[in-house]
Amino acid sequence: MPARLSILASGSAGNSALIDCDGERWLIDLGLEPKELDARLAIVDADWSQIRGVLMTHRHSDHWTPKSLSRCWTSRVPVFCHRDHAAAFRIGCPDFADLERSRLFRAFVGERSIAISEHWKCRPFRVRHDGGATFGFRFESNSSAFAYAADLGCWDRGLLERLIDVELLALEFNHDPDSLRQSRRPPWLVNRILGDEGHLSNAQACELIGEVLKQSGTDRLRQLVLLHISRECNSADLAATTARTALAHFGSQASVFAAEQQEPSPWFVINDPLPDDGVVSQGPTTLF
Repeated sequence: MPARLSILASGSAGNSALIDCDGERWLIDLGLEPKELDARLAIVDADWSQIRGVLMTHRHSDHWTPKSLSRCWTSRVPVFCHRDHAAAFRIGCPDFADLERSRLFRAFVGERSIAISEHWKCRPFRVRHDGGATFGFRFESNSSAFAYAADLGCWDRGLLERLIDVELLALEFNHDPDSLRQSRRPPWLVNRILGDEGHLSNAQACELIGEVLKQSGTDRLRQLVLLHISRECNSADLAATTARTALAHFGSQASVFAAEQQEPSPWFVINDPLPDDGVVSQGPTTLF
């Protein structure tokens, strides 16, 4: 059965995404205030009455807001996250205690799958980031898979194995190292971002994609979505050009879309059958 993904916002000013699997809609992160989140949902023809659950990546403030977390309580929407996230949520969100009492707080159990619809499941996986316990997600059905990883400073064989054979990969392309070093950011912040628990550079992300293509085959990955692009130390054009060059090097014809901070992306369709001529439809996405 097809699934869909829309990136509602991506960047240091707030992150959230919406998935639709078999008509069941789930949010990834709550990094926008309720009014703005409602507006972004409306643009992609969705609203809170349709949300069946929220998947949290980590506790950094650009991935959740107290008021939007409170909205989960008033809307009776379960929140799935790591147990370590709860301490930050209890301090920052007065309604989180009510979420816990109502059993709407659901802690990840290792990498045990979460059933999100009749045919789709979500498998959380740990990534290295300085936001405490931090996670990406692999979504799987019997015939397809896609993955989302927004904040991570490096990658290893374990992460690679979780991204093999995905049709769509939404992956951080945070910065260009030269631009970062030449920026006015203080040395401690530059070193943090460049560190193994900081954020992926364009080059690091492309190296990972190259390994994914080697392991999966060049025809498996059909859509690449670039996440968390720095406004000061990167650009959508630079990130997309770098990604497109890497894909071409490995013979991949996957489409490239750079997610934005200020407006939601179109819907990306996963498990969409190939046309009769074998050419992958790029859909309504913005390509570079």
